[in-house]
This record gives sequence, C-alpha cells and structure tokens, in this order.
Amino acid sequence: MKPLSYFLLYSSLIYSTFAKKETREDPWNEITKITSSLPIRPNPFEVTELQGDISFYIPIDYFEESEESKFNDFWLSKSYPNQIYLYNLLTESSENYNNANATFMLSRLFLYQHYNFPHNKTLAHHYLNKYNELTSYSDPTTLFEEAVMHSTGLFGTIPVDPAKALLYYERAARAGSLQAKQALAYKYFNGINVPRDFDKSLVLYREVAESIKKNSYSDYDWNVNFPYFESYNVRLPDFEDGLLGPGLGSTSLSTVRKKSARPDITSSVLTKMNGGTIILQFGNVDNSNAFAIGDNDESEDQLVDIFYTAWDEYKGTYTKKRDVEKSRLLLEATVTQYDKDVIIMDNLQRYFYSKCLDLLGHIYFTGDGLPEPDLYAAENYLKKAILVIEGSSRLHSRAHIDMGLLQQYKYHNETSAVEHYRKSIELRSNNGIVEYQLAKLNSRNPSLHIGDSFTLLQAACTKGFIPAIYEFAKMTEKGLKNRYNCEDTAYLFKLFVEENESIMAPHLTNAFAELLLGNTETALWEYTKASEQGYEMAQVSAAYLMYQIPTKLDEPPLTTDERKDMAITYYMRAFKQNNVDAGVIAGDVYYDKGQYEKAFSMYQSAALKYSVQAIWNLGYMYEYGLGVPMDFHLAKRYYDQVLEFNHKFYLGVKLSVLKLRIKSFWIWIMGNQANTTIINPNSKSLPLVGRIKNIFDKIVHRGEYGSKNAKDAQKDGSGTLFEERNPHKTVVQSGFDGFNARTNNDQDGIAGYLQSIGLHSEDVITILFVIFVFSFSFIMRTLAQRRGWNVQINGIPINPNNNNNEPQQQQGGFFNGNFDVQIFAI
Repeated sequence: MKPLSYFLLYSSLIYSTFAKKETREDPWNEITKITSSLPIRPNPFEVTELQGDISFYIPIDYFEESEESKFNDFWLSKSYPNQIYLYNLLTESSENYNNANATFMLSRLFLYQHYNFPHNKTLAHHYLNKYNELTSYSDPTTLFEEAVMHSTGLFGTIPVDPAKALLYYERAARAGSLQAKQALAYKYFNGINVPRDFDKSLVLYREVAESIKKNSYSDYDWNVNFPYFESYNVRLPDFEDGLLGPGLGSTSLSTVRKKSARPDITSSVLTKMNGGTIILQFGNVDNSNAFAIGDNDESEDQLVDIFYTAWDEYKGTYTKKRDVEKSRLLLEATVTQYDKDVIIMDNLQRYFYSKCLDLLGHIYFTGDGLPEPDLYAAENYLKKAILVIEGSSRLHSRAHIDMGLLQQYKYHNETSAVEHYRKSIELRSNNGIVEYQLAKLNSRNPSLHIGDSFTLLQAACTKGFIPAIYEFAKMTEKGLKNRYNCEDTAYLFKLFVEENESIMAPHLTNAFAELLLGNTETALWEYTKASEQGYEMAQVSAAYLMYQIPTKLDEPPLTTDERKDMAITYYMRAFKQNNVDAGVIAGDVYYDKGQYEKAFSMYQSAALKYSVQAIWNLGYMYEYGLGVPMDFHLAKRYYDQVLEFNHKFYLGVKLSVLKLRIKSFWIWIMGNQANTTIINPNSKSLPLVGRIKNIFDKIVHRGEYGSKNAKDAQKDGSGTLFEERNPHKTVVQSGFDGFNARTNNDQDGIAGYLQSIGLHSEDVITILFVIFVFSFSFIMRTLAQRRGWNVQINGIPINPNNNNNEPQQQQGGFFNGNFDVQIFAI
C-alpha cells in the first residue's frame, strides 16, 4: 500500500500549503463539530445474535496489490464527501499548525478505521510517529503502540527493529503504561530480545498486579463479590475445532462463552438423579426471540430451555453482550409461573427449576443490573433453590456458595458459612471462591479446623479464582512452606495480570468486534498488541490471521514472507506457553517455506510434549527424507508410536506402514540404495529380479532417482485416511520418486502419465491393494450366497440361510467344513 499512501501524503501537503494561504486559523474547532455528530465505528454487538452462530470471514491469502487496490477504490469511488472534507481539514491542521490532536486523529483513521476510513499501515505509522514527536514522547498509549510497530515491522511495512521497540517499551513504561510494563515483563520472563531475567520480570509483574488491585477493586469486590466480565481472550481457530481440527489437537478449546449447548442423555449429573435411568428429549425452541411462558405444556423440557436462555443472557456470548436485566425478568416470570407446581415436578424439572432459582438469587446477591444488591430477596431465592433440589436428590445446589457468603459477611456466622462451603466445594460451578473463603476463615480462626490455608489457596489458584491467584503469589513470594521460587512467583503474578483482561487488554474485545465487522487487518493489529503483552491466545489468533493451515487438499496460503515469519514467531511463542498445537503449526509454516530442518525441529519439540500430529509428521519426514536422511525404519517407528497415544488412527497407521513395506520392497527390486531397513531381502541379484528390472527400464526412463522440490511434493499425491487438514500430512506426497525418473525434465511413459494425473506408482500399488481387499470380500459374499457355501468373514457367517453351520451341497460336489476368511485392518 506504500505507493498510494505516499501519494496521499504528498497531496495532503500540497492541499495544506494552498489552504494555509486562504485561512489564518487552525480548523480544529470545525473538525470537532464534524466528528461530534459521527459514530467512530458501528457496534457489531448491537445486532441480535442469530441462533448463536458465530460467523466471520478471514481471508486465507494476502496480497499487497489487493490491499492497495481496495485503498485506491475507497478514495476513487467509495468515500463520501464529508470523509474527504474531514481528511483535508485534519491534514491541514496537522501539517500547517502541527496540531497534535489532529495528528493523533489521523493515526486513528488509518490504524483503527475510525469514521469508516480504510486501514493503512503506512499512513498510520507516519502519523503516529509524528504525534509522538509533537508530544515529546510523553503519551504512554501511543509510545506502546509504536513499540509494537517496531517489534513486528507492521508485517512488512517498516523494518523490524527489536532494539528500537525495546526503547519505546521502556519509554512507555516510564510514562505509566501498564501494557508496556506487562510487555517488558513478558520479554524478560521468556528472554525475548533481552537476556532472560526472572527477577526483573517479577518486579514488573508485581508492580502491574499491585496497581490493578489498588486502582480497580474495592474491598467488597475483592473479598465478597468479585465482578464478572465478558472475556474475549479466545483463540480464533477454536471456533473451527482448534488449530489441527477435531480429534487431533492436544490443547483444550478456549471457546467457553458460546451459546449454551443443551445437556445430552449421558449427563453425569442428571443420570445421578434418577439412578441411571433418565432419558432426555429436548424441543427445538427458537431463542432468537423473547421466550414466552404460558400454559402450553407441549414441551416437557421448557424449564431446561428457560434456564439456558436466561444463562446466555446473564453471561453473554461472543456475539451478544450480556443483558442481566432480561435474564432477571425471564427468571422472575418463570418463578411466578412454576412455583406452585414444584410438588408435581419430576426430577429433571426440579433440577432446572432449582438452577433458575439459584441464578435469580445470585443476580439479587450481586446486584447486577440493579441499583444495588437485594440481600433479602437473594436469600429467599437461594434457600428455595437448595430446598427444591436437595429435597429429591443427593445433589447439592450452587446456591450454597452465595449462602455461605451471606452467612460469613452479613450474619458473621462462620460455622454456618463453613457448612455451606463444604457442601459446594466439589461442585463444577465452584471457580475457586470456596477454597479462597475457607483459606481466609482458617487464617482468622484456626479453631475451625478447616485445613491448611496454603493448600486451600493453592487449590483456589488452580481453579482460576482471580483474587486467589494474587494472594497465593504474595504467599509464595514470602517463601511459606519453603516454596519460594522466583520463576514460579513471577509466573503467578503473570497469570493474575493476564486474567484481568478487561483492564489490561480491552483491545481483545475490539479485535473480535473488528472481525465481526469484516475488518481483518484492524483485528490483526488489535490481537498483535495483546500478543506483545504475552497473551497466548492472542498470539495464536494473530498468527492465525496471518497464516491459516489449509484444509482438505488446498494449497498453503499465499502471503508475504514477512507475515509468514511473524506467524512463526507468534506460533512459537504460544508453543513456549504450552500450546503444543501451535508448535506443530509453526513446523507447518517452516515446511511451506521449504525449511525442512527447522520444520523437523519443531515437530520434534512438539512430539516431546506428546502431540500425535507431530509424531505422525516426524514419520512422514523420515519416509520422504525431508530435512533428514530417508529412513523407513524410523518412519515406521514414529507411525507406530501414534497408536500409543491415539487408537483412532489405527487404519491410517497400518496403511502407511504397509505402504512403507511396499515401497521398501519396490526399491529393493529397482536396485535403489536408499536407507530402508524394514525389509531386508537377500542382496544377491536374482535372474528374475534382473528380468523384472529390464522390463521396467523399458517403461520408465532410466536416470537418476531423486526427490521433487517442495511445491511439486505438495501438488502430487494421494490421500491417506489419517486426517484431512494439512496437505503435507493429508496428502501422501512423493518426496521419494524412485519410480518417477526424469531425464532433461521430460517425462513420458507410465511414470509421466501417472504424474500428469497426480499419482505415483507407489500410490497405485496401495490403491490396487485396497481395491483387491474390498473386491475379494464382495466376491466371496456374492458366491457364498448364490452357492450356499458356509463362509465366514472374521468369524461371522455371511450365508443367512445357514444358521447352523451345516455343510451345504454344491453343484458338482459337496463343500465340507467351514471356509473362514480373515480380513485384517491394515
């Protein structure tokens, strides 16, 4: 986008020069009048969520020319007169009067697409840099942004300069930017462009953590009612079953706020209620409209749908902001309608009615959507919730948590509070607050004999309760229980800081909003800021926007080398934060670039963390000699190792091993000296072998056997049954082309024809073998049924008329005994 961007800069300078002759004052006042009546950007969350679906388009390929064309089209045909007028006024104010405010707004136009301007990295960097100069490098926000620009090079817009980025991070931190301090702490913690230093990391993370606790939470928030916030810290590929696809990933999905799924018939909680005999049938309720409660009893599961509708409204989803008032009104109407019918409810209805009461009581307890908490109403609903569910089953209600808080902080009855907490400590809905409160009670009153405060706080920290993480970090810093470790303490403060996403990384919400609006490049910038702060999920999302692994048999994405390199950087950083799948994808990007040694190294690192996909890839690399010497023995070892971790790929593994054997035998016949040790036939040249070789020499060009380059390898091959996500894993490519000799780049004969249709001889052998197995099974079944043979396949009789396994008479004689065909999965 540089040519038009520079042209726009020069044209704005020319305009400003002429404008200066016609006006004597800065047009900033006029600018503020114009912008005050314009929305900065549309709000995607105002659109009603449709059936809970999350839909956004992420382009796979990236071309500078295409981006330049879109930017050009905006100015030539899609811009409005008021946009052009606003831009001219801003450039006049910035260039002629060095107005910092106008310069700042110009940077926002092109960096964040304010007022519906197009994204332009070149112009954004120009105006941001100028703004920092005009303000004498005193604005912590823009200093942090410029640090991110130099750290990433804006993906090819400017040179990557880690030293300059570090300088800007330090300036921003001194100016008071918590985000810059967090980014520096993350760099020191992992040794990114600086020597690894856990002491410096600990100091920085602790400073940020203490600032968050002091300035963002009251004592009531911290001790009684920790605020709920809508998290957008989510990996984008998790909306498509993760980086590697369903069943292949080693990293759990992060999509925790999707529209609630109704429980299935194997729900452990509901099964426990009715002794394992419960059967659930759920109606199709359209939740896109307000839920109506009436006397219609056609749906027996209406209470189920009411609860989940209210729950989605309470917590919000990724595409719909939470509406606590709507949730409360729905729950209140439910209580009014159903309270008199509790006595005739079955266990399923009582269970979900209790959950409705519990959620309503919790809303009144926290005061969400209300002027203030109503503890009297909260206590009534919570007690009812407990009575309804515990009167007919052995289950405990989540309402015990809030009842414990009421007893502890309202009535100061610590004994009763402990009883409530103990009943709820094993609940899945306990996010660690129970252990946190028990630890506090134990510290104040050891005579309650609750347990060890350190152990309780550690459990609360493990479950992710945010205040507990901070308190446990402070406890470990003091060296209690001889557990002090600088790295562990720094990690705990790091975890606390990152959990406060709404304070430290509101740009994660903005990034998702930009995706919903279709502004992919702006979303990438927002995710990049969070990535520099150390958010693993943002690192994956940013890398995913720059490089997506291809699906099915598609080619790898076409993008710039700078974006590929940056994607690798973020995938590797996520891998170092225990996202094993990100390490596999980093290897995939290296593979796409033809850097097989680096790809192999990444696969090895991921395999050490038990990634099935990485183990499979190592076998593939050895099979075709990519980045390592070809070695069928090691390839087989890695393929077999896949089954040690996941038996779902039994057929794929066995077929691959069979193919290795066939290839090894074929290489032996052809006299190739590749390092293959699966089959080791007699090395003496037999006359038959020589004759076979002479026959094939007439068909196949004599010449040097070799392997194709990476791009050819990606285009040629046949599919395996292992999985269908990445071409170099899902397409059995011919990295080894022993059957496809070439002379002067000319190919003819059978080998040339096979290559022209995307196959190789080894693939044909595999295909023919599979066809033979299935054909033989079909033929035997047909003959057995027509002739009355007593044939069994894998021990199962296939003649329905011969249930007693008696010999059947045939034309031309008798068939005595059983004919048992064994077909193995290979």
